[in-house]
Amino acid sequence: SPIIIASSRRHITTFTAKKSQFQLSMAFGLPDEGLRDDDNEEDPSSISNDTLKSLTKKLEQSSAAASSNKKSTTTPKKKDNNSMAFLKRIGRVGGAANKNFVNAVGSDEGSTGRQPPAQRDSAGVGGMGIGSGGGTTNIAKSKASYRECTTTGIIDDLTNVFPMTSSGNEWRGITDRVMGGLSNGMLRRELDLEGRAANVLEGRVSLANNGGFLQMVTDLPLDASDQSVDASDYDGIEFDILYRVVDDNDDEKNVGSFNMHIRTPGTLQQASYRHTFRIEQPNTWELIRVPFSCFEAYGGGPDMPPVLDASELRRIGIVGIGREMDVYLAMGGLRFYSVF
Repeated sequence: SPIIIASSRRHITTFTAKKSQFQLSMAFGLPDEGLRDDDNEEDPSSISNDTLKSLTKKLEQSSAAASSNKKSTTTPKKKDNNSMAFLKRIGRVGGAANKNFVNAVGSDEGSTGRQPPAQRDSAGVGGMGIGSGGGTTNIAKSKASYRECTTTGIIDDLTNVFPMTSSGNEWRGITDRVMGGLSNGMLRRELDLEGRAANVLEGRVSLANNGGFLQMVTDLPLDASDQSVDASDYDGIEFDILYRVVDDNDDEKNVGSFNMHIRTPGTLQQASYRHTFRIEQPNTWELIRVPFSCFEAYGGGPDMPPVLDASELRRIGIVGIGREMDVYLAMGGLRFYSVF
């Protein structure tokens, strides 16, 4: 506050000056021996006008310097843009439209712990899921409104805000870069791909530096405190899948071949239960079913149980792995199935 230099009440002048001197002693390290207790204020003439002017000048210089520094370090807030916010929400821009993980790192299966939340682009994540039945939603649901995948049989029907699954988890894109690989890719939501919504995994698998995979992956337990879900009432996994040939040099016998990987709480890092499936026709939606009995143990050593225990499923991923290739792989729904 401004300092009163001249006043008919010298008591006010002296009090203000004392307060100013205290502020300056804090800012500049001045000795505060000259400060007096309030009980001794009856002799205001002990502070000269020259002292007041000197202190006032230093205080003004200090205030000006502080104001200048604040202006130089404060970043102005960006104005809200309703149009941009709408485009983010429907998945046309921002993280929902383009989840680039070219520099993301992650092991093939990650640790056995729950995956951390997906990284967003600086623009944020929006998105509007459109299910195969045509239903839509652009409102994020609370955690309490989700039902676990083994209760409904549905892991994701793509009716929820991307990257959320309809069973309350998140999709993530993971590459081999944590182990020095050079694969890169992008995971995004397409609202209308050959007539339906889809998560699209697109990128390049490189075998350089002993790498060689990229994948889309999601946890299965709804409750973060749970280690797994019990899917033993079901017979396997089914999913709607589509791919496009983007690499004319891909080995003909391997064209359309991809993997599904499942983790359990006991599997070690980079160990999983795996099955290789093949999509027969490009640019066409295809339903693929994989019985739990078809998954084979990989990478866990002799102590890893050879047979997948469907009562302990933690994480599931769709993977391009094992060979140099360009990937365009779309998933339009992921569920458990039962044979009656």
